[in-house]
Amino acid sequence: MLQVTLDTNVLVSAMIMKQGKPGQIIARAHEKKFSLLLSEEILRETRVALHYKHIQKRFHPTDQSIEDFLLKLRMVCTLVTIQHVEDIVPSDPPDNIVLACAVEGGAHYLVSGNKHLLDLEQHRGVKIVTPAQFLEILNQKSKIINEVT
Repeated sequence: MLQVTLDTNVLVSAMIMKQGKPGQIIARAHEKKFSLLLSEEILRETRVALHYKHIQKRFHPTDQSIEDFLLKLRMVCTLVTIQHVEDIVPSDPPDNIVLACAVEGGAHYLVSGNKHLLDLEQHRGVKIVTPAQFLEILNQKSKIINEVT
């Protein structure tokens, strides 16, 4: 099964726009189409980001809806305990946490909308892709499975 880490920006987008590509990815995680790898640090950053003024003003997520979302993520993910964080993206230290989660969790993919990460293309064997690219990967995998069965 594919092991995948989602960046905080993907998680935030999934919560505020459930029908978008990030929301579709979270739905696939709940359907167990891949194994979701997250860390306490990523979940904490997601909570903080969902409380940013500009997100609150535009999308109005409530404390309860945020906590429900995070609880559902906890129920579907495998929590990775991060031991070592490399300084790969000095201009955005939280990106280093996401990279560490993916590497230490043995992820095949890191899904992000963040240019700093996407520009890397891969890191220590983890391919870094956009939500659209990852959905295409999942669709291709599903198509192959359907052809075989």
